[in-house]
Amino acid sequence: MKHHIFTVTLLLIALTCYLAGYSGAGNLAFVIGAIFETWFWIRLIIKHPSADGNS
Repeated sequence: MKHHIFTVTLLLIALTCYLAGYSGAGNLAFVIGAIFETWFWIRLIIKHPSADGNS
């Protein structure tokens, strides 16, 4: 859940930068948000054997 809050925050920062005319900063915030979102989905889809609790 923390990753989604961080991603939404970065999206809002990116949109604010776009509206203010700072396209470079907006693009950077958008890319960082996309990286975190991708990382979240990869961790959700790929389950590691140690995460199951069976040793």
